[in-house]
Amino acid sequence: MSKNATNFWMDIGLFAILGVTILAATIEIFIPCFVHVILGLSLGVAAWIHIALHWTWIKNAFARFSSLPDQVRTSFVLNLALFLAYSAAAAMGLIARSFIFAGPLRHVLGFFHFSLVMVVLVLQTVHLVRHWKWVKSTARRVFSPA
Repeated sequence: MSKNATNFWMDIGLFAILGVTILAATIEIFIPCFVHVILGLSLGVAAWIHIALHWTWIKNAFARFSSLPDQVRTSFVLNLALFLAYSAAAAMGLIARSFIFAGPLRHVLGFFHFSLVMVVLVLQTVHLVRHWKWVKSTARRVFSPA
């Protein structure tokens, strides 16, 4: 499998896990369970695998940041913001879910978790729009008969 195809399937997997996690969180409003927590943790693991797959690009972009073309520099900053937002949302969700916090503080932490998830969704949408041409062309190659 080519590197592009691997990245494509990883991205599809991340998108699917994110979607199912959001659905599970929505259901969890009415039926308390830990499904969205488990899915969120699996999303975090998949995100770290995604970072590992792109590590060479990250390292090179960071080393040459000031000399990068504007579009690449913008993508790097967007990706960094996305990583930080995902990390903060995950941390805040785990802290809010811990049994240490109860009552109103747990709800405040949950609100911050929800707010960070909204930031993630906005950044993820921008990321998808910026890479849409790659998604379409790679999907065409992956799904075309060889």
